[in-house]
Amino acid sequence: MLGRNQREYVPSVQHIDVPQGNTKRRLIAFIAFIAIALVAFGLGISGALSHGSGWTEIKTRTGSPGCGEEFSFHYCLDEKNTTAQYRTLTALYTTYCERAANVFGSESAEEIGNLYTVNIHPNETVQVEPELYRALRQIQQYGNRIPYLAPLYESYSSLFFCTEDYETAAFDPAQDPELAAIFSQLASFANDPDQIDLTFPGENQVMLRVSPAYLTYAAENGVEQFVDLGWMKNAFIADMIASELRAGGYTHGYLQSYEGFGVTLDETGTQFSMNVYDRLDTGASLVAEMTYTGPLTYASLRSFSINPTLGDWYYEWEDGRIASIFVDPTDGQPKTALDELVVWSGEQSCGELLLQTCPVFIADQFDDAALTAAGVSFLTVQDHTILYNDPATQFVEVADGYTPRQAG
Repeated sequence: MLGRNQREYVPSVQHIDVPQGNTKRRLIAFIAFIAIALVAFGLGISGALSHGSGWTEIKTRTGSPGCGEEFSFHYCLDEKNTTAQYRTLTALYTTYCERAANVFGSESAEEIGNLYTVNIHPNETVQVEPELYRALRQIQQYGNRIPYLAPLYESYSSLFFCTEDYETAAFDPAQDPELAAIFSQLASFANDPDQIDLTFPGENQVMLRVSPAYLTYAAENGVEQFVDLGWMKNAFIADMIASELRAGGYTHGYLQSYEGFGVTLDETGTQFSMNVYDRLDTGASLVAEMTYTGPLTYASLRSFSINPTLGDWYYEWEDGRIASIFVDPTDGQPKTALDELVVWSGEQSCGELLLQTCPVFIADQFDDAALTAAGVSFLTVQDHTILYNDPATQFVEVADGYTPRQAG
């Protein structure tokens, strides 16, 4: 997504997929990202170097821990006190990213009640951070069981780090009947509230209920992490950081994670654009550019990678088949109803938007009516038709051979 200063900046910015998992691998991917950053993120590059006014990319301080390498934050700096505002935003953004990574992390963090705290105390009431508490309550409200697939993802996500097809056999349930049976068992636990569930005894208090049968299975099979937000995490982190920025009065900017979750804070009428892709035999192809103004949350979900240089959400075999990170908790099988689904809302949080989208994207068939009924705007590409449901949707670029059409 890119911001447009109508006087100067208009280079296209593509969504870049960056790993959610292993920190060391994510760092390697981030180094690779630096090499292509001048091409992928034209907007704000010169401003970031000079700290001049206008659209500038705000980065976390060098070497700081946190989730800064998984996000891109751009802000339109004031013409007055530009350097001071840049320094202030850098300090604040660094702090927000550090805390968000701890709050939604699955590793121990000093004086932070997070998912690590929840996982090591099954069947006990623990105190967690307010932001995590709200996210977990929201997940329960929508009946989303994906976080309970954490043990399955520990094995399955290794598939995306393979470099040769023969290596995938150890992590792909489609190739290994024994692994498929394990995934089925883990999905059975994950999908059953009587086996595992979250309850909320009090304000910012969480209890992870795990059945005796599941605890026994976990002990016998080395399961230590029962619940994790995994690939969904950055949607909630985007909400958390955006909330902090709004509270501080910083609303002339936008924040996005490299895999496609984002929040536009801007209220000045600046025009922004969103890229739309299609999966072709030759790879991902940019086929349209949609424009909008005003505050917005959005999520771009894809069963294919738009940038093979980065990302550990996908593996593509030599024959063209692609495995993606999206797994159906009802059966433990990788599944998507569409190659790409872009959703957005001017009212809902990024986390809420994602939770309403999961059941129609991770499914056998796409139910566009369900999204429309929930007030979620969407866009997808099917057979060279760009299907959308919001009559206010506008395009500034559409590739030859593609036709926009409103659903219904």
